[in-house]
Amino acid sequence: MVVQFILFLGIDVGVGLLQQRQRGLWKRFRAAPLSRGVLLSSRAVSAAILSFFVVLANFLFARLVFNVRVEGSMAGFLAVAAAFSLMTAAFGMLVATFGKTPEATRGLSIFVTLLAVMLGGAWIPMFLFPQWLQKVTLVMPTRWAVDGLEAMTWRGLGFTAALAPVAVLIAFACLFGWVAAARFRWESEA
Repeated sequence: MVVQFILFLGIDVGVGLLQQRQRGLWKRFRAAPLSRGVLLSSRAVSAAILSFFVVLANFLFARLVFNVRVEGSMAGFLAVAAAFSLMTAAFGMLVATFGKTPEATRGLSIFVTLLAVMLGGAWIPMFLFPQWLQKVTLVMPTRWAVDGLEAMTWRGLGFTAALAPVAVLIAFACLFGWVAAARFRWESEA
């Protein structure tokens, strides 16, 4: 469930950007001697750091209360958590570029996130899905996040099992970030 709630954090980052744009804050930022890339990247980095620490806090709580252990590679676990956090931050930026108003964007983003989380195997174990759906879900970043976190925790796999999820999550982060940077507008489109 940490995947779902971290993605909700990404939605809040995107909606927050839309609210700032609505209030005219981005117009004022444009007066600073900083590029659009630097301004957006700073928001993405802060969101990624926050996401990473929330993942760690969730797993610390799970360890203390439910005795959930990282049975596999701790370095792999941290790498998957970091890659997922970067992807979440980029997802938040992407949400902000496609939304017009904060209210409408939040509703649609929550629907998309819940669908992605379900198809990623966070609600229903992936092995219960039909074979064809298991193959289709490989295009979902949530699938890779869930697989990576499962591999490092209860499946007890080594660091090499984290490499594919980390690579795919970073690729999604780059794709989402690139699209967000290309589509970002300083002002609301009225």
